[in-house]
Amino acid sequence: MESIIEELYYGNITPAERSFRRTGEYAHILQLVTRNEEKLTETLTEAQKETFEKFKDGTSEISSMTEVTAFTLGFKLGLRLTAEAFIGGNDEQELISE
Repeated sequence: MESIIEELYYGNITPAERSFRRTGEYAHILQLVTRNEEKLTETLTEAQKETFEKFKDGTSEISSMTEVTAFTLGFKLGLRLTAEAFIGGNDEQELISE
């Protein structure tokens, strides 16, 4: 068995990949968004559809950037917590004497 670091290196772990239940809340919201997008698109002219597609692309790009930032910050926080647990940020004796 390979280490988790090796699994990540070889691409066997994809942090951004997610699965969801087709009956869950996420699936329900996704259905609503899709249905409303279809209804809206039916009412738009070709020029408006093009503008709307550009808007969706921009929104998707911002969302991706936000996810990367959140992942990075969460990962760093996890590492800091782990380091403090092993190395110690505050000596236990200091905590007990307070």
